[in-house]
Amino acid sequence: MKKISCIIIDDEPNAIKLLESHILKVPSLELKYKCYNGVEGLAYIKSNPVDLIFLDINMPLLNGIELTRILSAKQKVIFTTAYSDYAVDSYDYDALDYVLKPITFERFMKAVAKAENYFHIQGKYQKKTDEETYMFVKAERQLVKVNYSEILFFEAQKEYINIHTTKEKYLFYKRMKDLEEQLPDNFIRVHHSFIINLDCINRIDVNSVIINNKEIPIGASYKDAFHEIIKPRTF
Repeated sequence: MKKISCIIIDDEPNAIKLLESHILKVPSLELKYKCYNGVEGLAYIKSNPVDLIFLDINMPLLNGIELTRILSAKQKVIFTTAYSDYAVDSYDYDALDYVLKPITFERFMKAVAKAENYFHIQGKYQKKTDEETYMFVKAERQLVKVNYSEILFFEAQKEYINIHTTKEKYLFYKRMKDLEEQLPDNFIRVHHSFIINLDCINRIDVNSVIINNKEIPIGASYKDAFHEIIKPRTF
């Protein structure tokens, strides 16, 4: 996965210094800019789009909430603030996370994990893929042709993966991470043990999806990115 470009907008020099220190320790992040007010941050973003903003809320001139209202709805933000009062508001702007100061490195990494998962799934979902319609699976010393359209979901079982199709199941040896990278865009990982076919979802509950009467859990670290994927299809 390519690096996540990010900026820091915060009116507290010490807060910026701490966030910069955290960011520089994470290989997946690339700090592009840092500034002390929303007006300067907005001007930079207009000319230099970035993936992610670490954004303070209480700032002079233009606070974090006001800035978020101006930005594109697609702009991803992690709010960083000393106040919990705005936590509910952050959900209205689809913030990836809401982190309270002082920000420990452990808490910072939890927020980064959400961002990494979101951008990984978004990139996988949006990229163009070859017009492949099937895969071959090594099962019981044979290569079995399985059409992608017939696959309901993949389920990890220790070192193996079970393919649940509309007809039958196939067990084969592979890592989920490797499989995930090879699948077409309509296959989305929603849990460390499950990759589902978006086209086969019957229902989505609070913490699970239902496919062919099977309830599949949505892992906490996959939940935000999954809902971002289905948002354009939600009415």
